[in-house]
Amino acid sequence: MASNLERTLGGAEVLKEQLLHLLECMRRMNHLTVQVMPSDQHTHAGLNGPMQLMCTAEGRNLVFAESQGGGRLISRPEQVGDMFDLFGILRAQALNPWKSAEITETKARQL
Repeated sequence: MASNLERTLGGAEVLKEQLLHLLECMRRMNHLTVQVMPSDQHTHAGLNGPMQLMCTAEGRNLVFAESQGGGRLISRPEQVGDMFDLFGILRAQALNPWKSAEITETKARQL
């Protein structure tokens, strides 16, 4: 899921409630990892848009890449591998989960 901690669509109160909900999910759901990309990071591995990494019950990896005008399902193993590598780079460029939670909490308090 992509989000922007600075964009107050729906107003500041709506964003505050969303951030508080996100923080609660981060605290309660052990399987959830949230990492924030710093807003001053102008180039990063996620600029091409959101993607969903998936694994079927049979163990086959797939990627759904979203873009303007629609999305596409990527199933060719070499392309899927490239997208999983890209996701790893994106995670390395983002803040760690603890710092991300700290920034999210700070932003919620400011609203």
